[in-house]
Order: sequence, then C-alpha cells, then structure tokens
Amino acid sequence: MKYFLLSVILFLGVFFQACKEDANRQWVTIDPIQCMGNTWEQDWLEKNNDDYELYSKFTDTKKLQIFEQYFENLGILIYKLEQSFPYDATCAACNCPRGDRIHCYISENDIDQMLSFGFRIQ
Repeated sequence: MKYFLLSVILFLGVFFQACKEDANRQWVTIDPIQCMGNTWEQDWLEKNNDDYELYSKFTDTKKLQIFEQYFENLGILIYKLEQSFPYDATCAACNCPRGDRIHCYISENDIDQMLSFGFRIQ
C-alpha cells in the first residue's frame, strides 16, 4: 500500500509539472509565401549554393525539418509542429500565401521574436 501511494504521488507530481509547463506555451501560426520568400527558405538557399532545384524535390516533412532547424538555430525551441492547408486557391504572386499554414507550439518567452517574423498568435 505504501508503494502504491508513493507511485500515485509521484505520478501526480509529474502530471502537474507537465500542466505547469504547458501553461507557459502558446500556439503561433504563419502562412508562408511563395517564391522561396520565407526567411528559413532563404537561409537554406544561402547555405546550399542557391540550389532551388534540390529544395523543390524535398518532401513536406523535409521542408518542415528545415523550418524547425532554422528556428532552433535562433534559439527558439518548437515543442510541436503541425501543417495545415486552409486555402482552396491562392494567387501566383510571390507575396501571396503558398497554400499551407504552419502551426508552432512554443514558449511564451519566444512569442515576440516569432511575431517579428510574421507569425500570429493562434
């Protein structure tokens, strides 16, 4: 019985710590633009000899890894990363959304920096 109670107390402590950590996190979103005009894409191109052709062959998963790595290199840890496709149609101009939306679950301490990149609080 003693070990059972100790296990329950330990579980509750871990559970409440996880809840506390979630309380200090927030979802932010961005609608990336076309023509490789996003900062994480421009950074990748700069580091990879402007190899547009190679980047265009990457899967969405690989592109999200590049996205996540870019922000981690800036000191922003993304706890959860999701992608959705809210648009039925987009325009072809380079400043138009490309059709997807990226959702990031981050520390509240990083919100101002993400807002400076064009993210919105979800």
